[in-house]
Amino acid sequence: MITSKNLRQLKGYTATHFLREFKTKNWTRGGLKSLLEKIDRTGSIDCVTGSGHPRTAHTAGNVAAISQWRRRLSACVRAHGAHFEHKF
Repeated sequence: MITSKNLRQLKGYTATHFLREFKTKNWTRGGLKSLLEKIDRTGSIDCVTGSGHPRTAHTAGNVAAISQWRRRLSACVRAHGAHFEHKF
């Protein structure tokens, strides 16, 4: 996609230009438009640092808390025969 960045920045290619130039690719106009907007906005096609799922979701503390909760839930199921939410 380095070629697309250069064609956009140096020659001003639009989504329609790309579709005509690269007919064998299965690109959509909407996908190209969003990519070109990103190139215009950031000057790059790389992902932004920090975008995506936070790394703190699977910390040791969270994993321990979930494991403890699951053990308590299993004990409740064994003692009462069903989830406590289903008893209401």
